[in-house]
Formats: sequence, C-alpha cells, structure tokens
Amino acid sequence: MREIRKIFALVAMATTLLLGGCDRGATPEVISPGMVVSYSTLDGSWELIAWNGEEIGEGTYCYIDFDRTERRFEMWDNFASMYADKHSGTFTIEENEYGDYILSGSYDYGVGDWNDKYAVTIFTPGREMRWDSLSTNDTFTFAKVDEIPELN
Repeated sequence: MREIRKIFALVAMATTLLLGGCDRGATPEVISPGMVVSYSTLDGSWELIAWNGEEIGEGTYCYIDFDRTERRFEMWDNFASMYADKHSGTFTIEENEYGDYILSGSYDYGVGDWNDKYAVTIFTPGREMRWDSLSTNDTFTFAKVDEIPELN
C-alpha cells in the first residue's frame, strides 16, 4: 500500500512538472522533498470540502482551526446535528520511516484520542490539503479559509 502511494505521488509530481507550463487550473502539489507539513504550515482555519472525493453536501460543514503556537485545534461540524458541534484539543505531526507526515490528536475533557491517524498526502501550504486515514480508505480534502463563518 505504501509503495503504491509513493508511486502515485511520483507520477502526480511528474505530471505536475510536465504540465506546469499549461494553464489547466490550480491543482495541489504532491508533497515532495523540501515541502514540509509542519505546525506553522497547518496554522489557521480550514474547511472540509470533500470526503472520499465527493463534495460535502450543501448545509453540511466541518471547519478546523489549528493554532501552531499552542499545538491546539478547535473543530466545528454538524455531522450529527443541524447545529454546530464544537470539539477542541491538541494535535501532533510526526514523520514516519516512509517520509509520510502523520497527523493525530487528542480531545479535551477526557474524551480521548482522535478515532484515527491521518497521512497528509497532498499539500499546498495555505491552499489545500488531503488527509488519508491510516485505518480505512477514507480521504478528506480541506481548503484554507480566511475565517470560520459564524455558525448556528
């Protein structure tokens, strides 16, 4: 599985380099040597825009705000309710032996760890990122936003 992911990354990177001069719209860059997923590059507000390649349905949302200095997050979603459900806690970024950047976290108030760990596989700092679940086939695509809207 890891080898397939690395082969995909190399093919995508080569395609990006070969088509770089063509105007085909903005696409995220595959993480390459020298491009680091770090606390400072994740810092700020992000909106979930796709789950497993499918756009999030209208009226459904998930926003997450990362604070690099405190290594904390706040997340708002309405997956289980029509109202905003807020979660907060801490997060960590680690690089594994394959060079993957792994994102994990723990919730406040004794709720426990995140259900999964995620490899950040596509990343354009300040624009877009994709998380691949390490225990399922789920993928989550986030876009950087200037601010999180007021949620009810």
